[in-house]
Amino acid sequence: MGYKALLFSASLCHHSPDFQGKSLIAEPQPGPKWPNDPRLKLDIFEALKGLDAGVVPFESKHFGTDYAYGNKIKMLSALPKSEPFVSFDTDALITDNLMYVPFDFDRIAAA
Repeated sequence: MGYKALLFSASLCHHSPDFQGKSLIAEPQPGPKWPNDPRLKLDIFEALKGLDAGVVPFESKHFGTDYAYGNKIKMLSALPKSEPFVSFDTDALITDNLMYVPFDFDRIAAA
């Protein structure tokens, strides 16, 4: 996950230099659902900070490594409340200026 998050963040910075939002990387915390520590390695964490990406920890009480997609649902509870957001998978790459996308945060949408 770490290297994918780093590539995503680098592509966002490169193609959207005027991006005004917060780039947040959700990071599962160790627990019984993870056989290994799922947190980012320190060098990845530092590189993300250098790209102005924040890391938001969240607990994986129900899913963990057995159903990694379920962690996306739990991650939503760790996001700042009452702030609009767009969620990207870490395997996404930004290839043009994200500011060109006409997001409508007055309407809830999922794609």
